[in-house]
Amino acid sequence: MPGDILSETNIDTRDNRVACGVAVIVTHQHKVLFGQRKSGQSGFEWQLPGGWIDAGESPEQAARREVHEETGLQLKELRFVGITSNVFSAHKHTISLYFEAECADARSLLAGGNSKCYGWQWKDWADLTGNLFLALQLLKQTDYQPFVNGHRKTHVSF
Repeated sequence: MPGDILSETNIDTRDNRVACGVAVIVTHQHKVLFGQRKSGQSGFEWQLPGGWIDAGESPEQAARREVHEETGLQLKELRFVGITSNVFSAHKHTISLYFEAECADARSLLAGGNSKCYGWQWKDWADLTGNLFLALQLLKQTDYQPFVNGHRKTHVSF
């Protein structure tokens, strides 16, 4: 699927450029939406909804589009919260831009999964500590915490 930040297998490194995508911490009733990303290593890894930024598209537009395509959800106001540099191997490197947003209507969440994800679950941010996709693991290693109002800081992992 085009726009899949969460799959290192579709990174084109022929010209040694780093791909840039978005991931969104989608919130609802003090929970965060996590997907069970299909993974050959352990069966699945936890991920956030997200994907590649298309040519001519702003990061905010990409974030809204990817969340809607993957989950069926619409988002309220987006807030930029962080960036990670994700080095999977010597030939696989991406940059992830992170946004946080409350979903507009949680009842719109698509049931079931798709070709890259078994399904989506609302969970506490602190409950996920293992089996994390690299980009999510790097974000969680910063001091980022969802639901913290008034403290506007960009969280960086390089």
